Amino acid sequence: MRRISRCLGLSAALALTGLAVTACGGGAEAEERPAKSSARGSSDPAPSSPAPVSEKPAPSAVLLSGAARTVRPEIAPANGEKVGVGQPIAIVFKQQKVAEELRAGIEGRLKVSASPQVPGAWHWNESKGDTRVHFRPEKFWPAGTKVTLDARLAGVKLAAGTAAAGDRTISFTIGDSMVSTVDLKTHKLTVVRNGKTLRTIAISGGDEGKGFGTREGIKTILAKEGRVVMDSLSIGIPRNHRDGFYGSYDYSMRETVSGEYVHAAPDNAESFGKENVSHGCIGMSTDDAKWLYGMSLKGDVVQVGGGTKPKPMDHFGNGYGDWNIGWEQWLEGSALGVRTGR
Repeated sequence: MRRISRCLGLSAALALTGLAVTACGGGAEAEERPAKSSARGSSDPAPSSPAPVSEKPAPSAVLLSGAARTVRPEIAPANGEKVGVGQPIAIVFKQQKVAEELRAGIEGRLKVSASPQVPGAWHWNESKGDTRVHFRPEKFWPAGTKVTLDARLAGVKLAAGTAAAGDRTISFTIGDSMVSTVDLKTHKLTVVRNGKTLRTIAISGGDEGKGFGTREGIKTILAKEGRVVMDSLSIGIPRNHRDGFYGSYDYSMRETVSGEYVHAAPDNAESFGKENVSHGCIGMSTDDAKWLYGMSLKGDVVQVGGGTKPKPMDHFGNGYGDWNIGWEQWLEGSALGVRTGR
């Protein structure tokens, strides 16, 4: 059976991406498509290392008392979480545009501290009526880093008549470095933890011949959802169609809002290591999926390549495609540039 996936219910963290769930590798395309510019070095899994940097002074934020409308930003990860090295800090102002001339003052109110010190930068994006601002280092977070975001946004003007609601402080920890590399040509997934290769897993990816290729580039685990109901009706394929399906699949970890997962796919066992037959998901044996699920955190990196008809990962709006943006381009999307991480 060839399948795509649809999860019945989304976590709050997934809501930060701004799209309703559709289908594995298909469904509605995200609004933001990757630019043709450089993701040079973004795929380098080496962690960030402290470097002498100086911060551009931030202007004062514009405060708005008695605002007609207030927007409480959604923030990920959650306070107290342990996440993978690919997890950005994501702030979303739902259904709210943020005036460009106000962004530098807002960034000045978003202080990121890391121990050990890790410089990074914010990057702004607008899609589907939402405004997102994400923070990441130049390369993946070093394992074990402790990060705190102090978001002093209460009363800060976002646009005419609209202000942010509430100050927030969140702290989270970066876990072990887990980078899983998928080669769609050889049908293998290689798991590297803290620089050591732990296992190479036979997999089956998306069927490019039918237009269901797995998105390529750097993705992160958005959520560990366990058993997920997968239904071909979610992309308009009747269940009784030759490509239709309906069922529950275990050890499912979501990579995109549109429904790409890494998961157990025992009914595709004959294809593992040989051919790509899914609608975008990365399927593997139940034993391998159980092992990988137990080793993984939200924010772990999944890097996909090797397809014959590359379908690039969306930068925003369909999960965390942040690492597919080269560092210089990332900085172009920031109002203040590099922050020291102190």
